[in-house]
Amino acid sequence: MSLSRFIILIVTLIFVSCKKELIDRITFKKPINNYDLVIEGGVNTFKKEQFILLSRPSLNVTGLVSAVNDAEVFINNKQLTLSATPGIYSGILQENQNYGEVYQLKVIYKGAIYIAKDTLKKVSSIKLSDFNFFSNQHDYKILLSVPKHTFIAVEPAKIFYRFHGTNDWSVSKLDSTQTYSYAHTFAPPNGLYPILEGRSIKTVSPADSIQIYKFSVSNSYEKYLYSVFAETDWKSIFSTTPGQIKGNISGNALGYFYCTDVISNKFKIIDLGK
Repeated sequence: MSLSRFIILIVTLIFVSCKKELIDRITFKKPINNYDLVIEGGVNTFKKEQFILLSRPSLNVTGLVSAVNDAEVFINNKQLTLSATPGIYSGILQENQNYGEVYQLKVIYKGAIYIAKDTLKKVSSIKLSDFNFFSNQHDYKILLSVPKHTFIAVEPAKIFYRFHGTNDWSVSKLDSTQTYSYAHTFAPPNGLYPILEGRSIKTVSPADSIQIYKFSVSNSYEKYLYSVFAETDWKSIFSTTPGQIKGNISGNALGYFYCTDVISNKFKIIDLGK
């Protein structure tokens, strides 16, 4: 064995032996802010029944998020009641289509009061040309490419696609993960160093149909979502130091109370890539 190879071998063995020791020394800093409450949900026009999810956040990697079942929840002075699902409060809001008006959420929990407000904005009609689909034919199937984010849109929006064989969207599903796409009126972040476009590929049949739900997004909610994605979906080596993202809820709470107008249409898969 040559001297150079022997030196490389020795250095490698030293590095490997020290690697576990270095990892064992890694410690995570305690969170700077300890929040009392996480609030999710809002007002929708699709159904008169509204849903709000309350939970206590986990402050460590192994901790569990716990549902909050002993709060008082109000939307425009209408009190919601705890549903069969832990942490989810529901109630019928007769005036759920007051476009241009502000709705207020009030939560009373352990003697503290949390207030949030958002404006209900009317959503425009669904146009397939706005969604930037790509499609290719392959072995009698269609490979449909669906972007998670589109930029410089005419209006901000959140979109849910229900493909054949997948679960439908439901306003009550606040305790489960659902995949959405987002349209932003802002330009992409890091303009000098463009991000990779996030897309998902769906294999579908030309005979299938797709149900599309489109949700309006208020101006303040759009800014909040953009800030969230800047810390999650759009991170790169050129990103700034992660910042604290604050929603529209007063007090020591996280989350965003939103108002959204909802419309839904069904389309043929064969028409999506046109």
